[in-house]
Amino acid sequence: MKNQFTFITLGIILIFNSCSKNKEKSSEVATFQYIQEKKADTLKEKNYIAIFDGTTNKISTLSQQELKIVNKNLIKAVDEYNALLKAKLEKSNKKDPSSTLNYEEEKLNLRNYYRQYFVSTDKSGDKTVFIFCFCSYMDIDDSWRKEKMQVFDGGSCYFNLEINITKNSYSKLQTHGLA
Repeated sequence: MKNQFTFITLGIILIFNSCSKNKEKSSEVATFQYIQEKKADTLKEKNYIAIFDGTTNKISTLSQQELKIVNKNLIKAVDEYNALLKAKLEKSNKKDPSSTLNYEEEKLNLRNYYRQYFVSTDKSGDKTVFIFCFCSYMDIDDSWRKEKMQVFDGGSCYFNLEINITKNSYSKLQTHGLA
């Protein structure tokens, strides 16, 4: 009888112990935090550009004069892209009046993009900058400022182009595929 009482007592202790472990596990699950998507607004956030060495992907710099050349060409490229987009949408909307594509919603606005610049020297000795722009990210520690972003697809939330600082020119701006 005494052995039976000890066995029952041990069983009850084990049950209570396992229940308290389950409570600990459930409280661990509750500690996960929601990661909010961060959207770019260059008027509200001053640090929206990260500059890297194009070969090593380590943090790098550009002079103020080089940044002016990059920004001037980036603005030209976006303006050119938007002009072509507007013409394409107008043509498409004339062809299909039921089309819901709206230029104001589809155009690129640099205000809404974070930027990564990858600086390198090409085969001719020209200093170039590959620019990768993205409109949002889900990241707790802003790692986009420290390492290269990797995306697949993504639509117009992502676009890129290359700027030749030496020649003060740019390549065609390309948006990523439709998501």
